[in-house]
Amino acid sequence: MGDKLSEILAQGEKRIIGQNRYITSAVLIAIVEINAKEYIILEKRALHIRQGGEISFPGGKFDKEDITTEYTAIRETIEELGIAREKIKLKGKFGSLVSPNGIIIEVYVGYLNIKSIDELKYNIDEVEKVFLIPIKFFQNNNPRVEKIGLENRPLFSTSELKLPARYGNSWLGRAREVYFYNYQGETIWGLTAEIIYEFINLYGV
Repeated sequence: MGDKLSEILAQGEKRIIGQNRYITSAVLIAIVEINAKEYIILEKRALHIRQGGEISFPGGKFDKEDITTEYTAIRETIEELGIAREKIKLKGKFGSLVSPNGIIIEVYVGYLNIKSIDELKYNIDEVEKVFLIPIKFFQNNNPRVEKIGLENRPLFSTSELKLPARYGNSWLGRAREVYFYNYQGETIWGLTAEIIYEFINLYGV
């Protein structure tokens, strides 16, 4: 058991317990440098798809055919933005975000070698439009912070499982902060804003 336990614990820093029950996806914080200024590319999702009308990073669900989540982030960026692979320079992994709704998002950072947003032939079936937002905007503007509550609603019998009766009714979980940025009339919020907020805090002014 000692060797087996050592092997298990050797991966402990990277392990997310229960990961096989989560949906895994990957996104790319895609940075473009134009005239010595850095921008983040965001996209507004087409209305007819899941989470339509919301603003997000290029990215999507990890497929079984994908070798790694890094591959997923690059593949989805190519598909959604219509950019050639050789124009994407991946810098590395920023981190992992485990969302309350059962999604693990693996976040990568890369530079896109383009001179103008007009070079992107984005997929209109998935993307309504794309934005170039100056990194300085996020550095100079703090997000609006609100809170969202979570309700735990049991779908099991507490008496059958011999649990305290209080778990037979719904109970509130810990409220969490939600960030909102407004850029030229467009609202960036939710997990996208959370990733941006964390990235900007570490990236510095």
